[in-house]
Amino acid sequence: MKQRLLASLAAHALACVLFLLLLWLGFAVREHWWGALPASGVVGALTLALLFYAVAGANLLLVLLPHGRIKPLLCVALALAILACFLPEHPWRALYYSAAAAGASWLGVLGGRVLERRSGARRAG
Repeated sequence: MKQRLLASLAAHALACVLFLLLLWLGFAVREHWWGALPASGVVGALTLALLFYAVAGANLLLVLLPHGRIKPLLCVALALAILACFLPEHPWRALYYSAAAAGASWLGVLGGRVLERRSGARRAG
């Protein structure tokens, strides 16, 4: 049980780091194509911090849940919640952030399964 939690926690921590890298990449691409943001302020940073907290919280919940149908549903619910927050004002951001969050979380789920299998094979062998 402890091995499963540690493997899953490591995979989801990497998923959170991947999400941060995707956020940075999104900003870099946006600035390259359309220029810098028209206004500087704390609202954008606070929104992204809240978005990261939601992704980190969902990934922590994914660590604690057993394998089954709940994990994919939680990834979809995370994407839908992000879409609901950003639509209709920011459609491109909504699509990018929801895909990045759900994709990184799902990669965390798959990575956790792989790490669990490898740690289980080492223990058995």
